[in-house]
Amino acid sequence: MAARKTTAKKAPAAVKEVKAAAEAKIEEVKAETAKVVEEVKVESAKAAEEVKAAAKKAPAKKAPVKKAVKKAAVATVTVEFAGRQMAITDIAAKAEAAFKAAHADAEVETIDVYVKPEEGVAYYVVNGQGGDDFKVEL
Repeated sequence: MAARKTTAKKAPAAVKEVKAAAEAKIEEVKAETAKVVEEVKVESAKAAEEVKAAAKKAPAKKAPVKKAVKKAAVATVTVEFAGRQMAITDIAAKAEAAFKAAHADAEVETIDVYVKPEEGVAYYVVNGQGGDDFKVEL
């Protein structure tokens, strides 16, 4: 029985020893963690300063400058032939209206008008397409 008492007395001492070693290891890990955290703070502060410095050095984006568009002088062109007068803008508007009447779903992107006063007609080409029936009476 005496052997049991000795082992029982040694057990609490061994537990205390293991506990002390564990607590020492915990303190060591805490110290290392604090050191790493401090290094990360220093590195992140350096990185933040570098970003700020780069932002200051980078040229600011400027809004595109809109150039003033010069408006063309307003001109009226009139064709006179055989005692008649025809304004070119009126002929072009008449040609566009005739095209839209015949092609309601088509969009006019470009229109070219060819005036033949000796025939009393103007031929037109819309979006690169034309024909003999693409004409208006003057």
